[in-house]
Amino acid sequence: MKKQHILILAFLLVAVWASAQTTPSPQQVVESMYILPKRGMEEKFEAAVKAHNQKFHPAGPHVAGLRKVEYGTKAGWYVWIYGPTTFDNLDSRPAKENGHQDDWTNNIDPLIEEYGSTGLWAFNADLTFGYDIFKKSKYAEVWAVDIKPGEYYRFKAMAGKLKKAIESLNTMSFLVLDNQVHVAGGPDVTMVWSFNTYKEWSEDSGLMEAYEKINGKGTWQTMLTEWRDIIVDYDAEIRSILF
Repeated sequence: MKKQHILILAFLLVAVWASAQTTPSPQQVVESMYILPKRGMEEKFEAAVKAHNQKFHPAGPHVAGLRKVEYGTKAGWYVWIYGPTTFDNLDSRPAKENGHQDDWTNNIDPLIEEYGSTGLWAFNADLTFGYDIFKKSKYAEVWAVDIKPGEYYRFKAMAGKLKKAIESLNTMSFLVLDNQVHVAGGPDVTMVWSFNTYKEWSEDSGLMEAYEKINGKGTWQTMLTEWRDIIVDYDAEIRSILF
């Protein structure tokens, strides 16, 4: 009987250990908010946001950054990014009591002409590659993609193949984020590529060659045809990664 108890205990310990090893890491999310500064106040706005982020959003669970839209329909706007963080940390973000809100109200808000849309996006871990590369990059090309109803599974398969090709190059990041708050006519996913110079952006990245090396000759064109078949449309932006 004692031997049986020992065996049962050993089995339970192994089961608990196995469960701990397979527990998924928390979902990584980012909050994005479009902001248009007052004309002529762009430099002061950037400095005020940088000071605010350094004080209330340093590296850690409540980290924040700032991007500037250089090209696209919202050129001249900025995007304040909160995260990557977790859903749990959205509940424990800096509060009014520690001066966080007062700092924004007194030092940043007077420089703002207009607030735009705010979004909540979750990283698709299976489709995302190279976030460390992204953090060191100067620019990002961002696509907000509206997928036809019922076609997300095809998009996911396509993005998975793109990820493998980009991973084989190991020269750029490829981030895929799923929209967590549905808006009628709005995007379902955001796709992000990083680069460091416009010269680099304008040149052949070798992606098509890498893609066909993995998937076979002619598969790049097949992928483009399928892309047009499964999406409604997309909006592209070029953003400077300020901090």
